[in-house]
Amino acid sequence: GPFGVVINRPHHKKIKHMKPNNLDLANTFADCSLHVGGPLEASMFLMKTGETPKIPGFEEVIPGLYFGARNSLDEAMGLVKKGVLKPEDFRFFVGYSGWQFDQLREEIKSKYWHVAACSTNLLFDGSSEGLWEETLQLMGGQYSVLSRKPTKDM
Repeated sequence: GPFGVVINRPHHKKIKHMKPNNLDLANTFADCSLHVGGPLEASMFLMKTGETPKIPGFEEVIPGLYFGARNSLDEAMGLVKKGVLKPEDFRFFVGYSGWQFDQLREEIKSKYWHVAACSTNLLFDGSSEGLWEETLQLMGGQYSVLSRKPTKDM
């Protein structure tokens, strides 16, 4: 079924605070921030590739944005060591969200979720804490009004 990560919940810790077993990975990505990706166990990362052509072994989410999982961390580290990408081009998530085959479609129809276009700039430039409100503002109309609603009413 479909899966994704919560993009607006910083963990307020960096990888170096998590005491990873692989010191090479820990050193390469030490100052990268962690985000809470969802309630399911596996961790993931997003990487912003900009003008870099397709990168084998990673799946493109939108143009210039790929995702990877724990099993592709060595390849990601290799891209940093080769100078293809920088550690700042990565966003790491602890956990992810997943749905059964038609569950997400039904939740969208029931208006549990709002679907919006996305860009790498929106995800990587600026703070992720205000990302939900910023995205709704950019969508305009009824969404702009929704962005100003107190969280406790949601």
